[in-house]
Amino acid sequence: MAKLAFDTGGTFTDFALLDDKGDLHLHKVLSTPKNPAEAVVQGVSELLEKFAGTIAIENLQVLGATTVVTNAVLERKGVETGFVTTDGFQDMLRIRNEGRYDLYDLNIKYPDPLVTRANSFGAEERIAADGSVMTELKEETVREIAGRLKEKGIRSVAVCLLHAYKYPQHEQRVAALLREEHPDIFVSLSSEVCPEMREFDRASTTVVNAYTRPQMAGHVAHLQREFAAKGIDRQVLWMTSSGGLVPSRRAAELPVRLIESGPAAGAVAAAEFGRTAGEASVLSFDMGGTTAKLCLIPDGEPNVGTDLEVAHYQRFRKGSGFPLKIQSIQMIEIGAGGGSIAAKNPLGLLDVGPHSAGAMPGPAAYQRGGTQPTVTDADILLGYMGTESFVGGSFKVSKEAAHEAMAKLAASLEVSVERCAWGIHDLVNESMSKAAAMHATDLGVDPRSLPMVAFGGAGPVHAYGIARKLGISRIICPTGAGVSSAIGLLIAPVAVDLSASHPMALDAWNMDAMNRLLDELSAQGAEVVSAAGVPKDTISNRYTVDMRHVGQGHEITVVLPDRNLPKEEFLSELRGNFFKLYHELFGRTVAAPLEVITWRLRAGGKKDQVTRPHETVVADAKKGSRKVYFQEIGGFTETAVYDHYKLPVGEEVRGPAIVEQRESTAVVGPSGAFHVDAHGNLVINIR
Repeated sequence: MAKLAFDTGGTFTDFALLDDKGDLHLHKVLSTPKNPAEAVVQGVSELLEKFAGTIAIENLQVLGATTVVTNAVLERKGVETGFVTTDGFQDMLRIRNEGRYDLYDLNIKYPDPLVTRANSFGAEERIAADGSVMTELKEETVREIAGRLKEKGIRSVAVCLLHAYKYPQHEQRVAALLREEHPDIFVSLSSEVCPEMREFDRASTTVVNAYTRPQMAGHVAHLQREFAAKGIDRQVLWMTSSGGLVPSRRAAELPVRLIESGPAAGAVAAAEFGRTAGEASVLSFDMGGTTAKLCLIPDGEPNVGTDLEVAHYQRFRKGSGFPLKIQSIQMIEIGAGGGSIAAKNPLGLLDVGPHSAGAMPGPAAYQRGGTQPTVTDADILLGYMGTESFVGGSFKVSKEAAHEAMAKLAASLEVSVERCAWGIHDLVNESMSKAAAMHATDLGVDPRSLPMVAFGGAGPVHAYGIARKLGISRIICPTGAGVSSAIGLLIAPVAVDLSASHPMALDAWNMDAMNRLLDELSAQGAEVVSAAGVPKDTISNRYTVDMRHVGQGHEITVVLPDRNLPKEEFLSELRGNFFKLYHELFGRTVAAPLEVITWRLRAGGKKDQVTRPHETVVADAKKGSRKVYFQEIGGFTETAVYDHYKLPVGEEVRGPAIVEQRESTAVVGPSGAFHVDAHGNLVINIR
């Protein structure tokens, strides 16, 4: 069966088509930020027109990753949203959890809530923590709220009542009343979006879902109509933040789970590229036009966490953004991509990012209206990227326009244009190497022990410089590096992550209650995964639990033992799993009772493999040469430029060199040597 994957990025939208013969075709178009669907439809149309003879349209499966949800939150472009909670808790979104990300900042600030105080309403009801009803739901108050929402023209509402994660009956009735009074409204219930403990985190997750839901639903519906008009009848599968694919209906209902879909697809691809290169554990480095993402992948699988935070008021300061209780691949993101703008800061020093030129107007070299120098402009001026071979030669860029923009900044800094360009390139490398070191250290790993998998349009350009700063000696640049996230979509399994908070102490363990809860999660998971076309008898379930010592404030995620074990053996293994991980994380164990707080399930099908044996072409791989700047040499030097696709397998070439693909370019400095392996990976070894 043919598959067509698209990944909407901030600057480019990437495509990967696997046809019925098993051949892989890659494509790239500029993104259309005002309407992301335009670029998707354009790229899909161009691919279908070009390769119509190699695919059966009626069986084509389309897969997608998108920034629609992320951008709606970061740019405050979601819909006006309402918030309904238990009466008396309307200020929850402003009070937050009373945590402070900086204890000594007397003027500490947080991002403004996505819902205004005027649109926050209280429903008269109260369910206690043990499930007893303290105050029956007064339905007239909900009907009144519905009328006010309708009067204000609010199209989406988040409902988060106290203890609804475990006792959802009042939330469900509130939803029914709201829809009865306001039939066109989108209702997001915390008991469906995030059935987990911690009131503010649950509310924050539900609000982000409600804020982006109409926009994502419209995006999904629009693409389904466009694809249907082309004869593609199968529903689109969308990448979630945890690295699994879900059907369109679930993506439209729970868009919050797609907030890191593109980076997650890249991490899935990096794990596969590492495997084909013979590496179990790698450091994934994905640099596109707007951001760069770093992800540690131990033993072939990215780490998946249970918490995420977005829209930080202070960049990279945990606690300064909106917390999201969703499963997501753990990575660190830097606001530095090819389109990141360089400028002089108030101290008279060079700064790069976080503002980006994006796809429109783009870097100055694109000649689409951009006048400020960017990372891409610097890389072009340094010779790292060719003007005639940019995106395979299909997209012309101007070195003169890049020079003109850079000259203005260089003059203000009182340095040469070349020195300014190198400063931008090196500053970005320094920022990312520090972030990578911090990320690896947080996870207890020495980054020098890991090879780096570099991809994205700008990843291979910067990988050599970052690797040298980190002490990494091996870089892997896969074929199709510029569209690797789209390739990751072809590999990823259909999978859904579900959770439910139901505290249970190990000293009062109830096997029957556990099995009922897990069976319910399993049934929900099977329903979602089978809806994507996965046969039910091939679905695998992986159970984990969030555990802690009784009285602790936070949990760690532990693998659940086989459910069929006898109770004492089951509990012994569960304790062992907890203490082993606890010791690895904190260096000690504590003699205190244990409890499970939240139960988690990942239900999914199997991964696919997209292998591309490298076919050596009997031709000269050297395309020519150009002047390239290397700090190790102290200036520009005439440097050979090679065609990645014509390099023979296993033949080592010493740097300095430039290796060009259609969608990306790899820079190899004087201390490097490279070869292509049997799978087409460009492997760079640094002395």
